[in-house]
Amino acid sequence: MLVYAKGPLTDPSALVDLGPPEGLGGKVLEGTPKISARVDYQADGMMAGIFESTTGKVEVTFPFTEHATILEGEVKITDSSGVSHTYAPGDSYLIRQGDVVLWEVRGPRVRKSFFNITR
Repeated sequence: MLVYAKGPLTDPSALVDLGPPEGLGGKVLEGTPKISARVDYQADGMMAGIFESTTGKVEVTFPFTEHATILEGEVKITDSSGVSHTYAPGDSYLIRQGDVVLWEVRGPRVRKSFFNITR
């Protein structure tokens, strides 16, 4: 069993650079966000682990359905109808595959645990 606790990772070097946000369906609108992740489970179109993004604003067309919980930092997510919410440690969300959202990290970083399904 893995436990994803709120707060800083004990070993941030375990995260792997994912390259530019465009590789995950993103379009950078502000800043130069860097994204990284650690995959703890992957099988049959499912993936789970830790994801991190640094400061910036990105429009993302989600390539998978994702349930995530914020562990560190804050992110403001705005959906295509203009509804927005700022998520902080302990908050969770669900975004469906194909949904377009604005993902805005204002602080130095946001870190989340995630579970994705691609079908």
